[in-house]
Order: sequence, then structure tokens, then C-alpha cells
Amino acid sequence: MTASTNLPQLVIGGGVVGLHAAIALASQPGHPEIFLLEKEKFLGDHTSSRNSEVIHAGFAYPKDSNKAKWCVEGNRLTYQWLDRLKVPYKRCGKWLVAFNEQEVPALTATLENGEKCGVGGMRPASLAELRKKEPGCADFGGVIFSETSGMMDAASYLRALERCFAAQENCMLIYPCAVTAIHPEKNTIETTRGPMEYSLLVNCGGLFADEIYKMAGGKKDYRIKPFKGEYMIWRKGPIQEVIYPVPRRFLPGGDKDKRLVSSMGVHLHRGVGGDLYVGPTQVELDWSQKTDYNIVTPPQEFALQASQYTKKEIPVGELEPAYAGNRPKLYIDGNPYGDFLILREKKQIHILGTDSPGLTAAPAIAQEVLRQVSAP
Repeated sequence: MTASTNLPQLVIGGGVVGLHAAIALASQPGHPEIFLLEKEKFLGDHTSSRNSEVIHAGFAYPKDSNKAKWCVEGNRLTYQWLDRLKVPYKRCGKWLVAFNEQEVPALTATLENGEKCGVGGMRPASLAELRKKEPGCADFGGVIFSETSGMMDAASYLRALERCFAAQENCMLIYPCAVTAIHPEKNTIETTRGPMEYSLLVNCGGLFADEIYKMAGGKKDYRIKPFKGEYMIWRKGPIQEVIYPVPRRFLPGGDKDKRLVSSMGVHLHRGVGGDLYVGPTQVELDWSQKTDYNIVTPPQEFALQASQYTKKEIPVGELEPAYAGNRPKLYIDGNPYGDFLILREKKQIHILGTDSPGLTAAPAIAQEVLRQVSAP
């Protein structure tokens, strides 16, 4: 992709994917000015700061998919970035459990898929091994352990990436700054801060990437549909480990529903700050509800889901609302796509469908952006 170096490169969207893409562009010797534009008052305000903060291993996604490839690569790169930026994290691993004997084949399929995708550190485990860590856990039908999974402080990660980008020569963040129009024939955009020219435009708009794509002249039927993930805090919960159910796509019929490719189900995880979370749900919203962050699932449902992991029922009174976030799921021609999509059109690169595992995959996605920029 050739572009005049006299004009700046623009990255639209200040979430973790946009920040990594901007930093990757800034690594090129002699790069032009790079502007990162974010329409909100805070970076990562929609998806990057509203998730489980899990560093995923990559075992849940179809072999050879972008999600599997970039999650596995991103897992390795993310730990490097967290160390480099001195961001708090826990390389604690993740336990995957079958709630009953009927789910054991799905657990085995998860392990086999992880091996096919090149995920390291996955192994069969036992209930006795988990019980040494969590004496109060339920009588699971089966257990496996993922060593490369972990937890991070996503808010600190965003701030550290912001500082890293801003410290580079000829790199500037502008927010709040919303893009209101794009004129690809002139290589210009209009924003709430005024017009700008560009030699390269990288669309990392997340929930709004489809709107940026259309604004930039995109003709294909790409649309982002929000799927809400809600979380509650279990204040008196004793669980210290990260415990997940079998990924939904490995349960009967789950592989036919591309909406479930990234769905890991309601799980228990203790954040770096110490709070124990129950979530996320997956609530399909209307196309127009991208910024709806109200928690609508009754606390009784959270209590029921969390009780599957323990030997006793969880009183509803021990749960309190935490937050909700919307997953930007990509639909093409009205059908769920189920994968990340990077589209190159002339002097534009569009990154679409960056739901989970986007937080983990972000540095690998950024490397793909560089490959696209360098390609003829």
C-alpha cells in the first residue's frame, strides 16, 4: 500500500485495538504524523474497558480462523506488553469444567481444538487437583487447565498504551473528536474538531466500525450488532481461581451458531483488584442499542449460574451489579460472521468484528495492520 508521506496517518478509535495499531504505525522509521482520534471523553470507553479483563489462550476458536491465529499470537505479545508497560496482571491460568458427564465430550473437544490451534500449556486435570485450590467447588464431570490464560488490569493497560503512543515522535491523540464525514476521493475527513487530510486511514471503531466503513464509501453489507455482557460482583464469594464452563460452540449445536464462536458462557473470575465477578451474560440487542449498558438480567439468574460452580446455592443478596459492556459482533448480509475481519481498500484499512478475544489479540491485529500497510 503506497501513500504520500507528506500527509498524516489517521487511526479512528481509541480502544485497545486502535492504540496498538497506532503504536505499530509509529514503529515504522520515518513515519509521517500519526493522529489517533477518539470520539468519547475517555479511551476505550465502550468495549476495551467493559469486559472480563481475561488474557485468553486461544483454544475456543475455529482452527485457522483469525480469532484463533491472532489470539494465540496476541497472548504471547500481550504478556510482553504488560511487562514492558509495567501493567498489573496475573498469569494464573484458567480452569475449564464440565458441569456433568454429558459435557465431558465437549471438554475433550476443547482440548483437541486448542492443540490444533497451537495453544501451549493446555492439559487434562482432575477434580481432586482443582479441589486443592477450591475446596468448595462443585462435583464437576471433568476438568482441564489452560496455563497461558491470565487476568489483567484493562484500565491500566489502556492508560499505559496511551502514554506509550503519546511519547512517540509526531504522534498525537485527539479526544473527544468524532468523525462526521469521510471523503475518500479527496483523502480527507471532517470531525468535530475540524477537517483533516490523510495518507492512510485505519478504522478501529469497534462498535461503530461499520458506520465508519459506510462513511468511507464502503459498499458491502457490513453491520455491527451489539451483544451485551453483564457482570455482577460476588462480595462474599470464596472462589480465587478463574473457572469457566465448556465453550458453547463445543456443546451440541453450538458450532452451527456463529454468534457463539466467542461465547465462553457465564464464569467466575477474580480481577487483579481482588473483586470476584460473575458473568458475562450474552444479551442480543437491537442494532440501535450500541450504547445501552443497563443490566437487565435478574440477579436470580446470576445466582443460579454461579451456584453451578459451588456445593451450595448462592443467596441473591450476596450479588450486586458491577457493569455491562457490548460486544461488536460483525454481520455480513444479515448473517453473523463469527470472526475478525481486516479489509483493505485503497488508502483505508477497516478492522471489523473485534469482539472477544479482541483485548488479547490487539497487538497481533496491529502487526497485521503493518503487514497490510507494507503490502504492494
